[in-house]
Amino acid sequence: MDSVADRMEILERLRPLVSEKLVIEPVLLQTDARLSDIGIDSFALIELVFLAEAEFKINIPFEGMVVNTVSDVLNVIQQRLAAAGR
Repeated sequence: MDSVADRMEILERLRPLVSEKLVIEPVLLQTDARLSDIGIDSFALIELVFLAEAEFKINIPFEGMVVNTVSDVLNVIQQRLAAAGR
């Protein structure tokens, strides 16, 4: 499976969740967007991680996690899916 397609699928699944729960316009969730520029602060990032964990049925440890962009978030989700064998 093409990893770019996987990333886009992940992004498309995240958009409605982020829009509903974090009240961020879905169009702002672009791979190159900086989280701070689209209104995702440290508290919203925690909520985003919880949303991703529930949506993809994965565990995302906070320890050592460094994410600054939407692309970084997608990378973390991809890594956790791969670790879970999905």
